[in-house]
Amino acid sequence: MPIVWREAMSVGNDMIDDGHKRLIDMMNQFEDAVGKNPVDHQTVREVLLGLVDYTREYFSHEEELQRSIHYPFYASHCRAHREVLRKLATIFAAYAQAQGAERNHIIRGITDFLKEWLVDHIIREDLRMKPYITNPNGRRITRL
Repeated sequence: MPIVWREAMSVGNDMIDDGHKRLIDMMNQFEDAVGKNPVDHQTVREVLLGLVDYTREYFSHEEELQRSIHYPFYASHCRAHREVLRKLATIFAAYAQAQGAERNHIIRGITDFLKEWLVDHIIREDLRMKPYITNPNGRRITRL
């Protein structure tokens, strides 16, 4: 089932929200490719590689924003980003080397990881930035 962007996922910053939308789109492309019979491994590989590259770029922009607003959870957020990037790189390497049934097993794990990461990172972690980005008057605030 595809993931659908909802306004409740918005952190109130176009760059962050657009990045989340793109990540959701990539995850949906991945899910479409693995849902085919047979699995579209060419698309899976392309999406995974794109996801690794885009996530690295996106995290860099997000961290830049966090520095600019003096986000108090910046250090822990960066550590979480590094862990996600490490996992994505490990998953891509394992998938690229796997064959047959092992490759299909890895795909199931990737699907679970991507959905868990999306929920944990966007819904739980990134939404914590929202009050630090703007208040109702559009001015930056520094505390909840």
